Amino acid sequence: MSSFTRAPGLKLLFALSLLSLLMAGLLACSAPAALPTVAPTAQPPAPLPPTPLVVVPTPTSAREQGSEAAGEISTPMPIEPTSAGEGAQPTPTATAQRPASDDFPITPALLPSCSTPGRIEQGTFDSAVAGQPMRYRVYLPPCYGQDGHVYPTLYLFGGNIHDDAFWDALGIDEAAEAAITAGAIPPLLIVMPDNGWLANTTTSGPASYEGFVLDELIPHIEKSYCAWSAQAARAVGGVSRGGYWSLMMAFRRPDVFRSVAAHSPALIDDFAGPAEDPRVTGVVNDLGDLRIWIDIGQRDPYLVQAQPLHDALAADGVAHEWRVEPGIHEPAYWQARLNDYLLWYSAGWPTDRATLPDC
Repeated sequence: MSSFTRAPGLKLLFALSLLSLLMAGLLACSAPAALPTVAPTAQPPAPLPPTPLVVVPTPTSAREQGSEAAGEISTPMPIEPTSAGEGAQPTPTATAQRPASDDFPITPALLPSCSTPGRIEQGTFDSAVAGQPMRYRVYLPPCYGQDGHVYPTLYLFGGNIHDDAFWDALGIDEAAEAAITAGAIPPLLIVMPDNGWLANTTTSGPASYEGFVLDELIPHIEKSYCAWSAQAARAVGGVSRGGYWSLMMAFRRPDVFRSVAAHSPALIDDFAGPAEDPRVTGVVNDLGDLRIWIDIGQRDPYLVQAQPLHDALAADGVAHEWRVEPGIHEPAYWQARLNDYLLWYSAGWPTDRATLPDC
């Protein structure tokens, strides 16, 4: 028999000792010694340096900014100016609004000392051709007449349902005012006559709308206003039926006009023979250095008649500008292109007014 069998008391003592050792090991693993507690001191720790304050200034007016006391710490300025006193762009007014830079090239100002705005005048004179008084409107540029020199003149016709108010309503005077102020075009006169029954029921000749314009309207304007009475100083254009009249007159009388334009021309006069039809006279007649512009909408019903005019001029080598652009036969089409029209009409006219004849 073993000693453990012989001595039960020893066996119990050994088991208890072993159990005590195991319990002590387990306690050592699961209950680490706690960190000593730091007793609070009488003086609190020194505070950390304060975080710098970031100030976003509230926009103030120029008057408020100027009222800061001397020596007062100013609020940091924002990156972008926010008030008129800080150089912000002023809100343009209706009369001083300049067109977008894409509309007009940047050129030196033509009227550096002018402060009088342009204006529209309405007039009437007795027409022997029409047998009645005929109305017209004329745009006079800024500081009209103050320098004592004449102005180039643009004559603009409406369509068969339009009167002298048509181009005015489109905004041709506002567009011209902006272009002149921007230095994009030289100052000019714009004459807008009434069509009346004469433009809608005649075709050509002294007793027609052609006779009224060439023999009565132009002499009246050049007598009544500071209009430059020279072929180099006259341009003519029109929309729809007025486009027919402008082409017909200029192709028959290129000695009268330097430039002619037709905007969506309605070349549908059934009474126009070879002597009047621009599709014929534009090729047969000697047009000299006449400048020609024709534009029309892609969905304009009169494109069918205008296309042969372009084809005839191109085939004969007659220099001209031909544009078929998105749009239809409506005022919105012409209004959207006023800037283009003015730039083209006035191209080549003198910009130095001192070189022009006296009025």
